[in-house]
Amino acid sequence: MRTFGTSPLRGRRSVPRVQAPLEAKLFTPVAHHSVVLTDLSRTGACLKGATLPATGKQLIFQAAKVRVTGEVAWVNGDQCGVEFDTPIAATEVNHIRAIANLADAEAGRVEE
Repeated sequence: MRTFGTSPLRGRRSVPRVQAPLEAKLFTPVAHHSVVLTDLSRTGACLKGATLPATGKQLIFQAAKVRVTGEVAWVNGDQCGVEFDTPIAATEVNHIRAIANLADAEAGRVEE
């Protein structure tokens, strides 16, 4: 995948992304990786983790109740981009965003 998250016109995002800091998992045939979801769209996700699968690896992405197959589009240090094989529903994106917002709000109360 060469155009993950961008349209052909000057690198503009073709699908809106939402900030969604939330724990997620990547499952490959030989390993699983605990990662932090940094942003999400219907067609893919940006993730951060200590260990990440290599570019081109097929995987299963899971965050909250959303589970979808995909492929690692790029890796740069401790970050990677995953392109989903099939776009997820907008309601699933909103569900993950709501869970991330709730987690942020609870963390804020704990720190007070």
